Amino acid sequence: MSAILVLMMFSPALGADEFLSRKNEVVASILQRGWADSSEQEMLLRYAKDCFSWNPVDTSSGVGGLQGSLGDATQCVLINLEQRWGWKPELTGSGSNNGGPYDAYGAGNAVIGVETPSGKWQFILKKSGGGDDTTSHQTVSANCLHRGDATVEQETDLISFTEQCFQKNPIDISNVGSLQGSIGSAVGCVLQKCEEKWGWKPTSTGSGSNTGGPYDAYGLGATIMGAETSTGKWQFILRLKF
Repeated sequence: MSAILVLMMFSPALGADEFLSRKNEVVASILQRGWADSSEQEMLLRYAKDCFSWNPVDTSSGVGGLQGSLGDATQCVLINLEQRWGWKPELTGSGSNNGGPYDAYGAGNAVIGVETPSGKWQFILKKSGGGDDTTSHQTVSANCLHRGDATVEQETDLISFTEQCFQKNPIDISNVGSLQGSIGSAVGCVLQKCEEKWGWKPTSTGSGSNTGGPYDAYGLGATIMGAETSTGKWQFILRLKF
């Protein structure tokens, strides 16, 4: 009888700990298999869970903060896949998990779902040509539209990173999802390069078509980067100081 009482006394506490653990847990799932075989699915789930844990999706800073943080997380997945496989899939869209039907994105596409404390998210991956990067030869012209809080050295780095990343991650304007996903990939790549060189990365607070200014409307401290590509003129806003 005493053993039973002890179990009854401790069970609620263990249940509460388990609840708190699950509340903060990131769970990844395959919403549509698409091109991914069983071992590729395993890597997709592993990196989706890790990257969305390391790069929480921010829903508190408006659309810009959401897009920037979602871009960070998905870019992290792609970078890890490229290091593992020697190639990376093409990101064709990302956003809130809309509950399907997932084959609407194309039966051959892999759709990954991630449930986090800030919401349920998904991203769509198309199989690329196995590392044959034919898009890297397109011309991209990058410039700093507004220096803001960036130093001269940081501005130089950002221009170089923007040119490299928008070359490697062409902006796809075929539909809204592809546009948002490809901009997120390009900006996420820039932030990754900042972290690799500086040891930290700025905060992305918005991205989209180049509006033509006035760029100080985003705040005198905001750093606005521009990229002119074959599919249009784009901009993204960074905060280097808080």
